[in-house]
Amino acid sequence: MRKYKKTDCSLFSFRCVFHLLEMWICMVFVMVLCAYVLIFRQKLGIIIQVNAVNTSKGITVMKIIVKLITLVLATVLAVSLCACASQSNSNTGQSQGTSGPGKSNNPDNQTKNTTASPVTDKTDVPDSTQIADSTQSPADLPYTVTTPDKAKVGDVIVFGTYEQDGNTANGKEPLEWLVLASKDNSLLLVTLYGIEHMQFHSSLEKVTWETSALRKWLNNDFIQIAFSTAESDAIKKTTVVAEKNPEYPNSPAGNDTEDKVFILSIQEAESLFTDNNSRKCSPTEAAIAAEPGAFSRMSSKAWYAKQSYGCSWWLRSPGMYKDLYVSYVGKYGNITGGGQVNLSGTDFCVRPAMWITSK
Repeated sequence: MRKYKKTDCSLFSFRCVFHLLEMWICMVFVMVLCAYVLIFRQKLGIIIQVNAVNTSKGITVMKIIVKLITLVLATVLAVSLCACASQSNSNTGQSQGTSGPGKSNNPDNQTKNTTASPVTDKTDVPDSTQIADSTQSPADLPYTVTTPDKAKVGDVIVFGTYEQDGNTANGKEPLEWLVLASKDNSLLLVTLYGIEHMQFHSSLEKVTWETSALRKWLNNDFIQIAFSTAESDAIKKTTVVAEKNPEYPNSPAGNDTEDKVFILSIQEAESLFTDNNSRKCSPTEAAIAAEPGAFSRMSSKAWYAKQSYGCSWWLRSPGMYKDLYVSYVGKYGNITGGGQVNLSGTDFCVRPAMWITSK
C-alpha cells in the first residue's frame, strides 16, 4: 500500500505557481498605483510639482522594474519545477526497487512500516489510505502481531477465541488484543475491537463496577466462552481499584474488586493512550449484526480498523449523576466523564481488559 507523503510533488508545483503569480500581481498592482499617483500629483499639483516629462520617465522606469520582477519570478518558478521533476524521478526509481506495495527490500523498513503503537504521536498514525482491510496480509497491517513472550507495548497478540464475524457456522475467530503495558513478565491487554454490543447493567438502578451486570458477565460467561483451561490459568487475578471520577469526585465508585477480566477506568484510558485517535474503536461484525442500525460510519477510521464503523466503549468509572451514570469513550476517542445512563445500549460496546503472564 502506497504511503503518501504530506507534500506531494504536483501539489508543491501548484502552490509554487499560485504564490508566484500572487506575488507578481501584487507587484504590478503597486507599480500601477504608483504611476497613477504620479499622474494625479502632476495634474492636481499636490505637495510638489511634477512635469509631464518626469511623470513619463517615472512610468517608464516602473515598467522596466515590472519586467525585471517578472523575469526573476519566472526563473524561480522554472527552478522549482525542475527540482520537482527531479524529485518525482527519484521517487519512481525507489518504487521500482521495492518488493511489493508497502514492502521494502530493507528488513528495517519492513519493521517500521508494520509496527504501530497506541502511544505514538498523532502524526505517526496512518491516515485512511493506510487502514487495514480484511483482505490484507499481516505484513500490511499497521501493527506487529506476535506472541506474548515477545510482545512489546503497541503490539497485538492472539489469545483466546470469540465469535466476531457474525457467522457461527464457521466457528469462533481468534481474539486480538492490544498490549497496553508490560511489567514483571506480565502484559496488560485490551481487545482490539468492541467484541459485544452490551449495556453496563441490566436494569436502571444505582450501580457501580462492583455490582454491575457487565462485571459478572466478563468474569463468568466471557471467560468460559473465550478461553481454554490453560489460557484461563494464564489470566492473572487483579485488584481493580475503584477510582473516582476526577471530574465528578462526589459520584460513588464502589469498592475495589478482585477480577480476572475488567474494563479500564478514566485514568487508565487517559494514561495508556495518548490521544483520541488511538482510543477509537470499531465493533466486530457480530456486534454490528446484534443491533442493526446502532452503529454509524465514521469519517475517519481507527488506525487499526478493518471497517469504518465506530462504537463507544464503557469505562468502569462512575459518571456525573450519582451511580446511575457511567463514563465511557466516545466513538471518536473522546473520554466522556459525564457518562451515560448505565442501561444505555445505543452504540456501546465492551472492550475487556486483563493482565496475563507472558512467560
